[in-house]
Amino acid sequence: MSKIFCRNHIKWIIVLFFGLFLWLNIFLGEFNGVSDGLTRIGFPLVFLQDTGGKCEDCESLKWFNLLYLIVDIVICLLLSAIILTGVKRIIKRKV
Repeated sequence: MSKIFCRNHIKWIIVLFFGLFLWLNIFLGEFNGVSDGLTRIGFPLVFLQDTGGKCEDCESLKWFNLLYLIVDIVICLLLSAIILTGVKRIIKRKV
């Protein structure tokens, strides 16, 4: 388990984290703020909610939660480490 924290593995975890974080937030987010809906970004916790400004009381619907963003980042980092560990084990078994 300690080999996952070597320099090469950390680089792969960071690359996988950015790809996973962007993919999850872009493909699983709701971008309906342009058409009288809400834009919600974040997986699994929604950390940003916004409107397109087309409402009477928009300020109550717009919010950003830093704690949810941090939790999403930690979850994506853990998923990246788990995925990298699984891939390394599969590759070791085939060799």
